[in-house]
Amino acid sequence: MERYFKILSLLLAVGIFFFSSLALASNLQNFVAYLEKSGDIIAGISQEEIDEMYQLYEQYYGLFDPLFEKPYVEALVMKKLLEDKFIGYLSSAEGLSPEDFKSSHSNVSEADMKEYYENNREQIQKEAFIDFDYAAFETEEIAKEFYKRVIEVGFEKAVQEFSEASPSELLSTDTYLGLKKSETNEAFVDVLFAPSEKPVRMHTTDNASFVFYIKNLNDLSTFEKFKSSPMYEEVMSSLSENKFQKYVEEKISTESIKFIVPSQYAIWFDMVQNVPAEKLVEKYYSSLFDKSGNLLSVEPIEISGFITAIEDAKLDEQYKKEYELAIKKLYDMGYKSFLVLARLRNFDNSENVVLEYNVELAKILIGYIKKGDTLSVLQYIYSNLSELEELSNSKNPEVRQKALEYLYRMNKVLGDEESSKKYLEQLYQENPNYKVEDDE
Repeated sequence: MERYFKILSLLLAVGIFFFSSLALASNLQNFVAYLEKSGDIIAGISQEEIDEMYQLYEQYYGLFDPLFEKPYVEALVMKKLLEDKFIGYLSSAEGLSPEDFKSSHSNVSEADMKEYYENNREQIQKEAFIDFDYAAFETEEIAKEFYKRVIEVGFEKAVQEFSEASPSELLSTDTYLGLKKSETNEAFVDVLFAPSEKPVRMHTTDNASFVFYIKNLNDLSTFEKFKSSPMYEEVMSSLSENKFQKYVEEKISTESIKFIVPSQYAIWFDMVQNVPAEKLVEKYYSSLFDKSGNLLSVEPIEISGFITAIEDAKLDEQYKKEYELAIKKLYDMGYKSFLVLARLRNFDNSENVVLEYNVELAKILIGYIKKGDTLSVLQYIYSNLSELEELSNSKNPEVRQKALEYLYRMNKVLGDEESSKKYLEQLYQENPNYKVEDDE
């Protein structure tokens, strides 16, 4: 779910309000999802509005898997748009603009900030930060000379003198602004962040000797130091957003507002509203399975939503039969994305499934390799090449040839010209008419 959390963060950051006047009966057919109060529709959203915001996330993250990612993102978008409609409804009732309405219900006082600081002081101090200049030298002896000179004439003057007199002795110089303690290499934490009245400090490692000139050290040890840091505004903004969100959620409850979304998105919408996964499994089981555990005729995204709920609740074994039936059903319906095939392989290692899985995996790996990110997927590259090699010896010519094609593609992108040429020649010897599209 890590990607989902990133998507949610971006969704909150977009901060676009899509307000409209109260819905008229004649417009109901345009609403894909809507807000209902006491049986009346008070506002709704169109497919066009959903698509407009959804496209922002595709532009940022790239294409989403149609079954296991897209419906989650669409549910997030629906939730955000419907909440914005509700905020418009509330602000109109109070005679305020949406901006003034939000401001009036999200104010965070200094007293609130002090309370937050006292309750989180230890955690806050981990974000201590420092501004400094440094110079690196090959030997400790030269570093000591530079250290003394910095004390006498200042850092910039000392750098200038050493650059002119002994340029080869000065390995490097640089300036860091806002380096956080949590992001600092352990070898330098003590020398940089230890309390000291001395702005000039020296430290020697196995590779070099360093002289640091501390321009500003904020250890966040008091509220006043916290207040003077960039972190203060960040925390205030976060608390303000949380306060407003809590207010809106309370109003949704007290006003008895119902969020109505298309039935196939119901499980995903509950998911983005943080309904516990085990509750989702219990709630939607009868919508997908009969009393004998047979899968009913439902929409594909309902099936993928239930699969996701089972996985999040870690109930794979308890619902083993249903879990496998659901994944197999998606596969039989023609959904053969990597996320479907990766799940299917847990209980189906038939030759065609293994081939389809490795073809989809190879496509993903080729993308990583082209971006120069080979190391992060090295383990998958080895397993992919190994399984494709095994498939290239299949008795089924179609399986064998597809495996050879992707062995060629993988080795080509990895820069192994000899191997890629070998597999391509083997492929054309077997099937001279085989079409290998140039994906360069």
